[in-house]
Amino acid sequence: MRVSTLLMVGVCVLSCAGLLFAAGSEQESKKFEGTWTLSSGEADGKALTEKQLKGGKLVVKDGYYTVTIPDKEKFTGAQKVDPSKSPKTIDISDDSGANKGKTCLGIYEITEEEIRCVFAAPGRDRPSEFSTAPDSTRWLHVWKKTK
Repeated sequence: MRVSTLLMVGVCVLSCAGLLFAAGSEQESKKFEGTWTLSSGEADGKALTEKQLKGGKLVVKDGYYTVTIPDKEKFTGAQKVDPSKSPKTIDISDDSGANKGKTCLGIYEITEEEIRCVFAAPGRDRPSEFSTAPDSTRWLHVWKKTK
């Protein structure tokens, strides 16, 4: 009887922890909601062009995103964040574009005014710092909230 009581308590604690994590992730996901403009970025250690920056746009609603960057294709997909990690993690799965059906692992920082994120190409390890380098297959974007 004592073992089953301990087991039940353990299951209850894990269930509560799972619910708290889900609530935290949901709250964090809501911070991404809205329209954002690309203020800076780089890929493989090279800065994005002025044209790419000028027209870069991110729209997030209910965990789904649409990204438009001039001279690149527009793509859509779903994102999942984990604010309990350090740095915070984000996984994106594109529904269209060059990475359709693939998941890219990333890290992020977010405030009310700015999102900073860096991603690795599909199949690559999650970045551990906010930087890119030649042939790293990583890209970094800084988005500003549109008012």
